[in-house]
Amino acid sequence: MKVVISGSTKLLDEVDYWKRKFESKGHEVINYPHVDDEISVEEAYKDFYKDIENCDIFFLMNEKKGNIEGYIGASVFGEVTYAVMNNVIHNKHIKILMLDMPSIALFCHEEIVRWIDMGWIEFYSEEKI
Repeated sequence: MKVVISGSTKLLDEVDYWKRKFESKGHEVINYPHVDDEISVEEAYKDFYKDIENCDIFFLMNEKKGNIEGYIGASVFGEVTYAVMNNVIHNKHIKILMLDMPSIALFCHEEIVRWIDMGWIEFYSEEKI
């Protein structure tokens, strides 16, 4: 299965851990947070969103960042929204897995909880990959 990992580029060690984890299960990680000086920021965004359209699993790697549990920043919220809307509007079947419940202090907490309650987002577990 094709996997896209979404998360903060400030957590590259965690990204590397999850990338290796999915690959060890036989999945192909087609995009993930990383720094690439070879392409423009605009191209990186385009490529990432195109890969969301083509993935089987969208993994929301919302690790603790600083003192915020289940951190989701604005860019990551946009990415998960895009994955959800691809499923809802375009009848895609992207499995959207989230690592942790987002902090109640985050701007997107209420929306994410609604999507969990609707079954649009599931929590990650080994059995689901």
